[in-house]
Amino acid sequence: MDSTDLTNYVARVHGRTREAVERLREELVGWRPRPSEFTAGELVLHIANTRRMNMVRLSGVPHTYAGHEVADGASVADLLAEVDASAAEVAARLAEVDLMLPVKIAPMGSGFGWQIVLGGLIEHEVHHRSQLCEYLSGMGIEPPALYGLHVEDFPRA
Repeated sequence: MDSTDLTNYVARVHGRTREAVERLREELVGWRPRPSEFTAGELVLHIANTRRMNMVRLSGVPHTYAGHEVADGASVADLLAEVDASAAEVAARLAEVDLMLPVKIAPMGSGFGWQIVLGGLIEHEVHHRSQLCEYLSGMGIEPPALYGLHVEDFPRA
């Protein structure tokens, strides 16, 4: 796998997240399954801002998490704009960075750039996209299929 393969893979991961965000309805941006959980909108901003944080980490520059506070009156279009902007920022940075260079991965010490991409960017996003899909189900909205099929569509033996 070269950096182009990885960049394309990350773009596909981001695209699947965007599909889930597109299914939100305006009145559900502030919905949360229980008081201690993210709202749907907060979850989307958390994904976008964590993408940014992890990509800056690839440069070895200290970066703090920008938060997940949703502005009053934020719309699904606003959330999609954040998801799209962070995806574009990731794509641009991935094109510039050497993923084989060691970088500091606080608090775990040092690692390679590709470890940040796989763990901090991809695995983290998939985890929270799964949460968002569960939120959609809880709101009565059909979540997108992961790869074009839902598990119920697979043939059974």
